[in-house]
Amino acid sequence: MSTTFAILSLLAALVPGASTQYAQSAIEPGAHSEYVPAGDEAYHLDLEVDGYVNGDMDNARLMTYRGCTLERDAAYMYALLLEAAEADGIKLRPVDCYRSYNLQKAAYNKRCPKTEVDVYSVDPMTGERAQTGTRTVRKCTGPPTAPPGLSNHGWGRAVDFGDGYGVLGCNDRALRWMQGNAYRFGWVHPRWAWCDMSTREPWHWEWAGVTDPTLVGYYEFNEELIQIVQ
Repeated sequence: MSTTFAILSLLAALVPGASTQYAQSAIEPGAHSEYVPAGDEAYHLDLEVDGYVNGDMDNARLMTYRGCTLERDAAYMYALLLEAAEADGIKLRPVDCYRSYNLQKAAYNKRCPKTEVDVYSVDPMTGERAQTGTRTVRKCTGPPTAPPGLSNHGWGRAVDFGDGYGVLGCNDRALRWMQGNAYRFGWVHPRWAWCDMSTREPWHWEWAGVTDPTLVGYYEFNEELIQIVQ
């Protein structure tokens, strides 16, 4: 019995109103067109409407699966994604999942440290250019990093994937599998992260929701139960 099937079956049996037949149907995402993404980037309007805060998500709305903490709906589809990848002989590993506000701040400060730059002005009388002071600016290096409180990792709906050797690269077999299959589970690769972009991040994927929201969130994940069936 697969891990995901065991999770769904156990929860369906314990949660009032949950349908065992419905839970069983959810283990075959490829057969349900409703699983395709509802958008092309991370969806978080529902979380904002419910009063959640980026980087300060309520623990009750988070779930940790195989070392990756995500918002529970995203985590559900993440679990199905990993199981499908394993069935095809693809190894996917989480490198970075949910980021608290403080983790976002640390990552941003590391990528975009503050530095002092000289400020110059031109004397209107002589035309000479002279330094008049300094100002503090941020100079970013490497792939883009969202300012704290704006990263989709802060909603628990973004994952940086690896294959066990490091983050996914543009020529990796695991990336090609993701490009052909991740959409089946509502996971998308935002355009800015594609390999033909200067901002490329082949490892960064986001959960964009699915066209039929009733396929997720019809029960609340219970981490203790997850631990039981793993």
